Amino acid sequence: MEKRVKTKKIILVVSISVSVALLHFVTGEAYKGPFPAFVNGYMIDLLLPFSTYFLLCQVEMPLLQSWAVKSAVVFGFGLGVEMAQYFSIPLLGSTFDPLDIVMYALGVLSAACLDKVVFPRVFSFWVLEVHIPG
Repeated sequence: MEKRVKTKKIILVVSISVSVALLHFVTGEAYKGPFPAFVNGYMIDLLLPFSTYFLLCQVEMPLLQSWAVKSAVVFGFGLGVEMAQYFSIPLLGSTFDPLDIVMYALGVLSAACLDKVVFPRVFSFWVLEVHIPG
């Protein structure tokens, strides 16, 4: 039964990640629809940390079982990228924007909220007791 639950979680997480990737390719730089400044400037900064958080939900390391640790890892990576850009080091982009940091935080916090509040109520398989040897 546990394998079946893990499979359902993997399918959900992959669906989230693929949706984020497809949305990024569909919008692209030439996006002219509603809210183009937000979509072109900040949407990926919101969605990538969101998706990455859920990818970390699949890692079975004791350290990554806490939502706070997952959030810190994802946000820390984004913050590191943005700080590199601040110091003119082109890492996954070249322009420092403090609002990117806000978008990273919103993406991580919305993922953590879904992980801990919404998904357990919507998906019966989301809450899985993880046995951590110790």
